[in-house]
Amino acid sequence: MSRTAPRAAPPPPAPEPRRRTQAERREGTRAKLLEATLACLVEVGYARTTTIGVAARAGCSQGALFKHFPGKGALLGAAVESLFPRLIAEYRTVLQRLPTEGDRAASAVELLWEIYQRPELQVAVELFVAARTDPELADVLAQVNPPHRARLREAARELFPEAATQNPGFESLVELTLYSVQGLAVERMSQPTSPAHRQVLDVLAALLRSAFEPAAAARRGRNSNGSNSSPSRKKEEAP
Repeated sequence: MSRTAPRAAPPPPAPEPRRRTQAERREGTRAKLLEATLACLVEVGYARTTTIGVAARAGCSQGALFKHFPGKGALLGAAVESLFPRLIAEYRTVLQRLPTEGDRAASAVELLWEIYQRPELQVAVELFVAARTDPELADVLAQVNPPHRARLREAARELFPEAATQNPGFESLVELTLYSVQGLAVERMSQPTSPAHRQVLDVLAALLRSAFEPAAAARRGRNSNGSNSSPSRKKEEAP
């Protein structure tokens, strides 16, 4: 008489997924609205972005949107505010990988220019221009921009620590660089292939190099002078 093998015990039931709290659901909805806002701005621009379109893209009602944001200006300002820290974090990550002996001034300017070519930041530039005739948006951006600029200055201090403590005009030069790149980003909207953009960026890099990295600037100057003068010396020495 054969014995029946004992049956394996059934696996325990899978635990039920933890239900999100009301605060977590609210934060999730807010994040979806902000991402939808940025996507709408990139696709259709400031003038054609509406709260109805944002709500539809986020998968919620317009009423739910207004529970989080009192108006379009507040929504747009919050979207930009959510974007800035991510860009700063990305900027810092790339800057930290730069070699200490390289041309950090040129790399910093080039990276800043590349970031300003991204659609999301072009949207931010568009909103700052639009704020001239949108008081609600202007009020929101007036609160969002100072912390963002402070984080940019902090990133610059991390990249050029000696200049930050020794050069009294350090922060003014950082601001000059930011304003210049922002201005180029606006001008590029109508003149995307202008050679003046590269010329201005090169001048900015040279300015920062001479102010923040004088030793590196001197080396580059000596190398440049040496390469320029060597043909003339050879010519003078020739019989």
